[in-house]
Amino acid sequence: MKDFYIFACSLEYIENNLSGGITQEKIAAHCCCSLSALQKIWKYCTHGGIMTYVKKRRITLAAADLRRGEQVLDTAVKYGYGSNEAFTRAFRSVWGVNPSEFARSRSFTSMYPKINKNYYNGGTFMSKTRFDLTELYDKLQDKKGTYLACFDIKNLHRINTEIGRKAGDDVISACVEHIDSALSENMMAFRIGGDEFVVATGCTSPEDAAAFVKKVTDRNGETIQSCGETLTIHLHSGIMLYGEDSEGEAIYDRFENSLDRAKP
Repeated sequence: MKDFYIFACSLEYIENNLSGGITQEKIAAHCCCSLSALQKIWKYCTHGGIMTYVKKRRITLAAADLRRGEQVLDTAVKYGYGSNEAFTRAFRSVWGVNPSEFARSRSFTSMYPKINKNYYNGGTFMSKTRFDLTELYDKLQDKKGTYLACFDIKNLHRINTEIGRKAGDDVISACVEHIDSALSENMMAFRIGGDEFVVATGCTSPEDAAAFVKKVTDRNGETIQSCGETLTIHLHSGIMLYGEDSEGEAIYDRFENSLDRAKP
């Protein structure tokens, strides 16, 4: 239980200070634990480093700011980057494009949402990451009776473990671009797990929702180069009707069922 409380405390501190001067030492002091203990908990829980998470969260929020019309330099300063060049390098490493290009051409900004700390309650750390879906639920309030498109990335766990997490991040970025490029006006995309995405299509017929899914999956089989390897991009897909039985954690069960039904 102690590990869970340290993890939850560190998450809240990070979220409250993403535009401030976060360091690992400050986080450990806030959580009243040693730096080594904090690093061990984060490695065990997320399979990554705490400052890597901070960077990804900052760049995710920066993307949303850019889409709202914020200037690149102002956004860079807000999230602690000393120069436009440093911010651009960090942004491109996450999104695969420069900030100015992103602001012009992209709409999906939820690359790395806040981790759902309640998923780790009881001190039992799961192998699959789940994100906080508060924003998703808020935005779906008027979407009942419409279809959600569901996607998960084929072989992401194998890529992460056998090739490396940098390769996994590059595959995620490519999959996000595939989804983003197919979005129509008023569609909303969310990342809900480590390899899982949902798009609120607004479609009231399964045929229209399936047509959107096909636009995304028609790009399955495209490849990228990462870490000296040629990696194939493939998204499993399905659709589900969003209704009262999709609230809370039930959305995960319905998500998995929709994908299982669609897989060959």
